[in-house]
Amino acid sequence: MLEKLKANILFNKLFGRPDISIAYKKVPPSDSWYNTINTVHQSLAEIITYPRELVEIKSYDNLSLKGYYYPAQEKSEVTVIWVHGYKSHAERESAFPSLFYKSLGFNVLIPYLRAHDVSQGKYIAFGGAEAFDLERWVDKVNEIHPKGKIIIHGLSMGGCIAILSSAVKMKNVRCIISDAPSVGVCHILREITKGTFKKNGEKVYAYCIEKYEKEFGYNPEEYNVFDKIKISNYPILLSAGSLENLDELFDQLTKLNPQPSDSVILPGCDHGNGMYKQTELYQGKIKEFLSLYL
Repeated sequence: MLEKLKANILFNKLFGRPDISIAYKKVPPSDSWYNTINTVHQSLAEIITYPRELVEIKSYDNLSLKGYYYPAQEKSEVTVIWVHGYKSHAERESAFPSLFYKSLGFNVLIPYLRAHDVSQGKYIAFGGAEAFDLERWVDKVNEIHPKGKIIIHGLSMGGCIAILSSAVKMKNVRCIISDAPSVGVCHILREITKGTFKKNGEKVYAYCIEKYEKEFGYNPEEYNVFDKIKISNYPILLSAGSLENLDELFDQLTKLNPQPSDSVILPGCDHGNGMYKQTELYQGKIKEFLSLYL
């Protein structure tokens, strides 16, 4: 029973509804992330001056999920859906790349994933449930633009979700961009339980999986990027900083994807800051990729 108690505590800590106000919190000039975080806040201050609309969907388990839709300044049929990361403030995280996409003349949809801010939910699922939700966000865009073109772009946990969603055929989706994707929720759970609970790690892990299945209604072990990319329906661009050491992972995913894949490693960059530190390389690669599939 002690292992079950540990599993419940761990589950609530990892997946419980977060306080997103601390995401991308401002830091002093002495901090190595100062320039990046400063740009994040400047970008947010700029993008919220543009017209936007609060939009809503219902999840498969009847949660109200909300997000902000930013129409292009001139009418466009191309929409980017930004899928944010773990315990993240969606608008802060997406502001800089969203300004880039708006400069290309695209619409941008920024959903708050389940259990984040304006969206309902007690727990983050870190994968499958959000991929199901993403299908409904695609439906929402198709309501607005029935003959449009959709790009899915995710970062970190959002990058994982984007790849998981590639296994499903979604109307008008043309391609996927995945920045620094995690492998899946079970990989993370195994690493944490093994490292924290040592010899009892497997039992704690099993209880976590049991609680997860009860909460979300599916086996999370079936939702990892390796299995889903094997049946991908979309071209995928993978991106990461060189300090993340994801070269081997990207090689594996590229070989597994039956659709065209490409990748870019951003020199001297860490998790999620490549778009700020290697902006020209990052945005240039995205434009090159999109030119092939839009």
